[in-house]
Amino acid sequence: MKNTGGIIINTFEYILQNVSKPQQYIGCEYGLKKEELSADAIDGRLKFMLSFPDTYEIGMSNFAVKILFEIAESIEGVLCDRAFIPEDDCAALMKKIGYPLSSLNYMIAAKKFDVIGFTLEYELNYSNVLHFLDLAGIPLESSKRAECDPVIIAGGSACVNPEPMADFIDVFFVGDGEDTLREICEVLIESKKRGDDRAARIEALSRIRGSYVPSYYQAEFDASGVQTGFKKLKEDVPDRVKIRLIANLDEARHPVRQMVPNFETVFNRGVVEIARGCKNACRFCQAGFIYRPYRERSVENIKGLIRSIFLNTGYTEFTLSSLSATDHPGLGELIDYTLGLSDTEEGFKDALFSVSLPSQRISTFSVELASKLSKNRKSGLTFAPEAGSQRMRDVINKNVTEQDLYSTASAAIDSGYRLIKLYFMIGLPFETDEDLLAIARSISRVTAIAREKKARGFSVNVTFSTFVPKPHTPFQWAVQAGRDEVFRKQSLIRNELKKHREVCMKFTRFDTTLLESAFARGSRLLGKVLLAALKAGCRFDAWDGKLDFPAWQEAFRSAG
Repeated sequence: MKNTGGIIINTFEYILQNVSKPQQYIGCEYGLKKEELSADAIDGRLKFMLSFPDTYEIGMSNFAVKILFEIAESIEGVLCDRAFIPEDDCAALMKKIGYPLSSLNYMIAAKKFDVIGFTLEYELNYSNVLHFLDLAGIPLESSKRAECDPVIIAGGSACVNPEPMADFIDVFFVGDGEDTLREICEVLIESKKRGDDRAARIEALSRIRGSYVPSYYQAEFDASGVQTGFKKLKEDVPDRVKIRLIANLDEARHPVRQMVPNFETVFNRGVVEIARGCKNACRFCQAGFIYRPYRERSVENIKGLIRSIFLNTGYTEFTLSSLSATDHPGLGELIDYTLGLSDTEEGFKDALFSVSLPSQRISTFSVELASKLSKNRKSGLTFAPEAGSQRMRDVINKNVTEQDLYSTASAAIDSGYRLIKLYFMIGLPFETDEDLLAIARSISRVTAIAREKKARGFSVNVTFSTFVPKPHTPFQWAVQAGRDEVFRKQSLIRNELKKHREVCMKFTRFDTTLLESAFARGSRLLGKVLLAALKAGCRFDAWDGKLDFPAWQEAFRSAG
């Protein structure tokens, strides 16, 4: 309890009164299903905490967390809750007064849960996981956890190379999570009934397909410190982890209640996953390989999801989510259906519906699709040509042509769009300066098309990311361009496009790229680096202005 001017308040209320955006810490969102349970009833259930290791406004936007939370809380015998990373002002206050990180809904200390599951989708969130555990009072390293500590598990796309986080995660799960989560809960419920100790619970989880327990394998290194393989420490563990896949998306659980956040988040809208995987095989793209095979939801299934999400949340803006939404053969019908709901459905009248697509593939975007989308609240259209020359697009297996880009831009402008967002990648294997100049020419031609059509107020936002070799892609062993070379390439493009006032350019910070690359292909030796970085205060490394690269350099040096 705290005494504030003679008024006694509890510690949590004291924290809320002294931090910015306190609404992110109170839970109780619209759509939340919260049971009134006694302490004994809570202790009798499997207490499962889910987290996306970032702040509330980012974590609540994560689609994987939405899926997993709705599945977990539907399982009998499970008490599921969430926690995200508090912002720095709140974290500092919690440390100062000794208040542990707790769950949003039931206000249970994280260290009191039976299991904590992290969704790992980006390497620059690794330091946040350690920050989370530190705030929760849970030993960072798996080997130092006691019997009373929760089992720490993780899944997500970054887990296809789990080694940098192997010292901190008890069990990784690779592949689609819907069926896996159900099996995890079932195994742990039975384990809890038997009174198994912590080691037995981890062993039970290791028998689930897609699981990987780092402590069951000893990493082996060559003389230069490169990790070359593993030595099994238990005979009955697999030589190779087999990925878990959902065969039929129509049969997979899709979140429809989707809690409405307490304040504006990064993506505050209804999300419907229309497909998983990608028909293409761009050689740099990890997602295109690890989410194989390509699977679609049926049009009727998607329509039902849209209806249910609107009725449960009131969301009228929908994202039709997929790695390449325009590959779905029913996309046009789905757009018509969503935009026409207020005209055709009695209970939907006066609602202004809109549809957004995260990214459209140039070769499958059409004049007809542009026309359908033009009925939306217009913002912008996003395309990813990735490379400027046909030679370079062939190298990366990007099956689009220069003319595809120009036809797409023309269709978008004719449909009333005045903003086009383009994504290109520099530093790719076998790239030459001529390939970079071709990028500038492509962008210049798009602006020329807008001028020819007299499109007033037209602009192009172009993001240039730097190639990062990712595991399980054809380019995983490619050499990454160095700092000076990347800066030279960026300057070349800037100089070519600086005369175009309608072009806004954004380049990925090289420090970010370098750190991402180190962890994308790194080994268990990076565990020591992460511990040193945490001590140096590193966290929120994916945020603009938050990455302390000198501190990371010192962490690498101190870890040897």
